[in-house]
Amino acid sequence: MTHPPQSELGSAAQDFCAFFASSTHWDVPWYSAENPTPPPLEQITDCTRTHSIQWRGDARTLSGGVLFGDLSACWYTVEWSGGASDNTTKARRSAAFIPKPDSLSQDELIAAHQTYGETVAGFAEGYEGTGQWCARGECWDLANEALGAFKQWDYVPRPLPCIGRTHGHLIFEGKAWGKDAVTQQAGSWRGGDDRIRRGDIIQWKSATITEGRATTKLGDPDHTAIIVRDQQPLRTPVNSQAMRPADVGQLEVVEQSVHSPPSRTVYQLGGMEAGELWIYRPIGMEMYLKFTFSANWPDGLQPNASG
Repeated sequence: MTHPPQSELGSAAQDFCAFFASSTHWDVPWYSAENPTPPPLEQITDCTRTHSIQWRGDARTLSGGVLFGDLSACWYTVEWSGGASDNTTKARRSAAFIPKPDSLSQDELIAAHQTYGETVAGFAEGYEGTGQWCARGECWDLANEALGAFKQWDYVPRPLPCIGRTHGHLIFEGKAWGKDAVTQQAGSWRGGDDRIRRGDIIQWKSATITEGRATTKLGDPDHTAIIVRDQQPLRTPVNSQAMRPADVGQLEVVEQSVHSPPSRTVYQLGGMEAGELWIYRPIGMEMYLKFTFSANWPDGLQPNASG
């Protein structure tokens, strides 16, 4: 699977954390720029980040946090003197990371569904048949706006936001590379739930599904949709065990594109013959990740890299 990208050290956050080790040479004082972006993040789109800067006399401190698409997270600080901002060897740096979370139990995943699923599915269905697009009309907007809608209810824990192609707790991932669903499909189940549920979010990449004489392309290269009907896989799923897209059966979704307003479609995954897919369960950020994301380090987190 191409998402999330393979890491060298175990997670995207741990890879990024190594940039702040004393042994890593910094060519430029990126931290003193108007919008200080650590160079390793310049080409990464599947992450969300934040930062703050403090001034005390001539001393300056940049604090930042990054949440990656594999749901690992890293926090960093850089301290320097305003008069020596160009001298990267005098900048003091430190960073710490939290690895990607483990899969959850069935009870925990059902609880997440009960908190978020119906609202997410109902949000998408509210646009169905109206001829009106959600937000900009991009497919991703439907999921992003659905999760963002929870901001209006302060009594509901904030869900994990869309982070590029990641939309919550991974439930299933699969791929196909030919017309034979038995020998040319692969995938795996994640977590303890036994089914895909209404309000789960599907992410496609460069996928092709053929049903009879009709062929559908999903993703150029990416496409996002919201699942609006529960689906019990054709065989019992087990966490971390292999399962092909064809084993999942069919998926009923509401989706949009810039060329087509939100509408309902059913896809038979046995006909998937190219591309990849991921299915996510919307879930509370703090419940799943055990922290609230900000530029400030979580309490008790110790540096993994410094210099």
